[in-house]
Amino acid sequence: MKNYLFIITALIISLSFSSCSKEDDLIIEESLTQLCTKRTVDFYGFNGVDRKIYDYNYDGTRLLDWKFTRIKDNDTITETYRNIYTGDNITSMIVSESNGITIYDFEYDNLGRVIKQFQNSSLEFTYIYIGYVVKKYNSDTVLIEEQTYDYNNNLILNKYLDSTWTRIYENTHDNKNMPFMNVDSWYPLSPFRYLGPNNTTSITVLFSTSTGIPTGSTINMNISYDANDFPTYIATSYSDGTSKSEILEYNL
Repeated sequence: MKNYLFIITALIISLSFSSCSKEDDLIIEESLTQLCTKRTVDFYGFNGVDRKIYDYNYDGTRLLDWKFTRIKDNDTITETYRNIYTGDNITSMIVSESNGITIYDFEYDNLGRVIKQFQNSSLEFTYIYIGYVVKKYNSDTVLIEEQTYDYNNNLILNKYLDSTWTRIYENTHDNKNMPFMNVDSWYPLSPFRYLGPNNTTSITVLFSTSTGIPTGSTINMNISYDANDFPTYIATSYSDGTSKSEILEYNL
């Protein structure tokens, strides 16, 4: 009987340690999800340095809110962005700044893609999805942009349309991790309609009829990565001689 009780007790202890070990592994796995927590972007133009700082706040892998700070010519501007979720989608966003509050609302299709964007209850943009092509219309139903993505959801072609000019850009990418690939819901105010997993390494103007951005102009990104293949520093150079540097910080 004593031997029997000893075996039962040992089995219970073993199962308890096994269960705790699995729970600990789950906690460790969740805590090791790499998330971008801060970006510091300096643009070096012809009139000095324009600094933009982004601080991100998460609940797990869900982006709750972030603060945007811009420093230029000794002036500092601060804005805060707060996401409102319905299920897994960001259906509203509240932007607070010194001049007041702006509220954005978003409608989604059954695939979780933004199809309408409203600003302070007024329709601002409508998006139509045709395969890997996304068409963007303004509130007057005028086509103003057309994007083409590859099978991996990276943006490869971008066409901007105006009443007086047209511009077409071609993007190339690396095979590394973009900073926000582990975030649950994609930022709906982003110019990208799909969350591509990779980083843009160059942009070429394939065609342009607008002043100041000639056909053949290029934007090149020189990227440094951490041990997990996330970018930590991006140096961007423009054809006109200006440049931009970006430092990225993570929770790990």
